[in-house]
Amino acid sequence: MSDAILVTGGAGSVGRMLVERFVEAGQQVRVFDLPQMDFSGLEGRDDVEVQKGDITSDDDVAAAVDGVGSAVHLAALLPPNSERDRDLTFRVNVGGTEKIVKALTETNPEAMLVFTSSISTYGDTAAENPPVTVDHAQSAIDIYADSKIAGERLLQESSLKNTVVLRIAGIAVPAFLEPPDPWPFMVDQRVEMVHRGDVVDALVAAARTAEAGGKVFNIGGGPTWQLHGCDYVRDFYDFMGAPADEAVYRDTPGWMDWYDTEESQRILGYQNRSYQHYSDEMRAIVEAMMAE
Repeated sequence: MSDAILVTGGAGSVGRMLVERFVEAGQQVRVFDLPQMDFSGLEGRDDVEVQKGDITSDDDVAAAVDGVGSAVHLAALLPPNSERDRDLTFRVNVGGTEKIVKALTETNPEAMLVFTSSISTYGDTAAENPPVTVDHAQSAIDIYADSKIAGERLLQESSLKNTVVLRIAGIAVPAFLEPPDPWPFMVDQRVEMVHRGDVVDALVAAARTAEAGGKVFNIGGGPTWQLHGCDYVRDFYDFMGAPADEAVYRDTPGWMDWYDTEESQRILGYQNRSYQHYSDEMRAIVEAMMAE
């Protein structure tokens, strides 16, 4: 499959949506993920090639990269799993990224490589004036953010011609979910999340837009999503028909804030789902569940 786009971690939630978006755009896709993942709906298709392997294996990564024209690197250990074992998290998140960079450098240094990082790399910015810009210093307050800072550094120091770093805000998933305990922010903390569908739109655009090459972008929901912690929590419990006084917040600031997304929106055009859109989705989901 020559000139396919590689999606590492392609069997996950965002990965599957991304694969389908690329296919809709006429793009051949190679999915690379762990053998134990659920590949139903991905295997046996002409437009999708499934390659099972481990991001920490040189041979598996070399085979995954062989012949691709670009890559979106999603594969990573995410919180809370990332916080349980620093060595494992760095082996997967940093070592895996290093192997992707090395393999692309050797086979196709002109390839577009989209790396999914996180706005958590900025650390605690609660005492500063918003919005947080991409030139803000990075200061990790957890293992995951530390691993993403190291991953970004690998791209910066590589000889790849076209790399894109997306520092993604907290992702809002339109689904019935258990509330976190505690919520990852304080009551009055500035919080900007981003719809999962907008994240997928940003990833697609980053991989297919030449102007994105060499850029670092903040990926947030935009002005309608710039709220405070209590606003998100109040609405969440309202969606669920439960009292918000059950919520438990952090007692120290987390890494959430409001972000400067002017350039990312101008180039990638991904902010397509407002907070009201998400709210309407959530209410519809709960109403459908109640009607069953």
